[in-house]
Amino acid sequence: MNKKILISMALLFAGVSFVSAQSWQFVGPRAMGMGGAGVATSYGSDAQYWNPAGLAQDEDVNETGFLINAGVQLETTKNILEGVSNLTDMSDQYKALKNDIDNNRLVSAEDISTIFKGLNDISKMIGKDMGALVNADAGVGFKFKNFSVSARALSTGSITPVVDTKNIQFNNGSAGLLLGNPSATLSTQNQTTAQALADAIDAHNLFSSLKTLLNATTCSNSLELATAMIDAASSYGVTEEQIAKAIGVSIDNMGGASEIISMAGSSTGSYKDNETLAMADTAAFGEVSLGYGTKVIPGLKLGANLKVISGYTAQSGVMIMEDDQKIEDILDQAKDNKKNTTNVAIDLGALVNFSELLQKDIFWNPQFGLTARNINGPKFDRPDLPAGTPAAIAANWRTDKYQLKPQLRAGVAVNPTKWMTLAADIDITENDTMIKAIQSRQLALGAEFNLVNKPKFNLPLRIGFNKNLAEENMAPFYTAGIGFNMIHFYVELAGAISTKSAKIDGNDIPTSAGASLTLGFLF
Repeated sequence: MNKKILISMALLFAGVSFVSAQSWQFVGPRAMGMGGAGVATSYGSDAQYWNPAGLAQDEDVNETGFLINAGVQLETTKNILEGVSNLTDMSDQYKALKNDIDNNRLVSAEDISTIFKGLNDISKMIGKDMGALVNADAGVGFKFKNFSVSARALSTGSITPVVDTKNIQFNNGSAGLLLGNPSATLSTQNQTTAQALADAIDAHNLFSSLKTLLNATTCSNSLELATAMIDAASSYGVTEEQIAKAIGVSIDNMGGASEIISMAGSSTGSYKDNETLAMADTAAFGEVSLGYGTKVIPGLKLGANLKVISGYTAQSGVMIMEDDQKIEDILDQAKDNKKNTTNVAIDLGALVNFSELLQKDIFWNPQFGLTARNINGPKFDRPDLPAGTPAAIAANWRTDKYQLKPQLRAGVAVNPTKWMTLAADIDITENDTMIKAIQSRQLALGAEFNLVNKPKFNLPLRIGFNKNLAEENMAPFYTAGIGFNMIHFYVELAGAISTKSAKIDGNDIPTSAGASLTLGFLF
């Protein structure tokens, strides 16, 4: 028995490199509802994704049938959603600011608020681990005894900001914004507004950097700088209340903008030439797969999955500060720059039931699973750089092949009672994502409670937790799901959401969320 076990395990690990791979997706509402714990719990056609050993059919369980499922998942880091949304919404203000820079105009109240708010929004996107990941899946599968045939579409995409911290000066050479008189006599209300602005500048220790940004060579302190800006703004005939409102926006955003303002000492170009951009990198895979699971010995099941994969990769980029480019169009533009490659991949899986293996009852009937996906590491070509692409986008265009690198995941499940399952998964490999600097190593915890557990009627309720252990800046997912299984039909639904949110158009939107649905029929 021991020799058989060792040989079986050796076959599972054969050819698997412990290197990074694509992150695991929440395929199927049962796994999503349980936080992404599926390696030791999946059965039916979904087992082809989570662990093909789960295709091995026990004699007392009828798992022959077909299913249709679909799901989507969004995961973001830090404040990228809020920052990109605000930058997009401010396109008109940017246009006015650039026109004033180009035409050597006095700085306006609107320019002042745009400067600080814009720099704050750009600052939110600074960092190697910034980006948004979008995953989606849809598939249909048919399982007959220990075999399963399925067709599934899996897609993953990312939006990654690239922040230009060099071109942030608001006066450059002979062109730029002009300030007013730093010794001007202001009205009582404007004096109060100037003092509030000066106090904020001093509180964040930004006078020297702002002096460089605005080329305020005649200003010797923060109050003179604030006075010069308000004196210029007053020349446009705006009211004191309008100036106070613009300065209030500037003060509110100054703290967030301080990081990029402090970089002014090394800046070399004008804000009107800022090349802050967003890159979209997406991949869609259509898989046709044949899976098989078998019981090698009592308590040990092994499985394999052979996949023919048609992979589409796509890329695009938009210059966020350009008037005619919209961040919301970036994924649509990526569809115009795509390439298709066909390849094959192999998954292997093992499932151990310790009570059966040791031929005695063990507390809570523990089960252990291990899955190795894409062990041959199939590669897919990336699209060529389109002619006429701006240099800044070309510098960030990925030319390396997209690889589904080998990945390894372990899972355990226990049954404290007949109506309760507790499960946990963990990635053994630290996996790549579509964002170069972001890795994925999931810890998934879940529970399933069968509120009604009859032969012809089953009503499971699921809850779960999922955390990317490789990235502190990604909020954990909290998941929940429910199923309705009657005679031969079943419907399952699950959702995932993070506790962190971003403010978009005045509304609090979760930074990460997901949903999954399955419809099935059992013979």
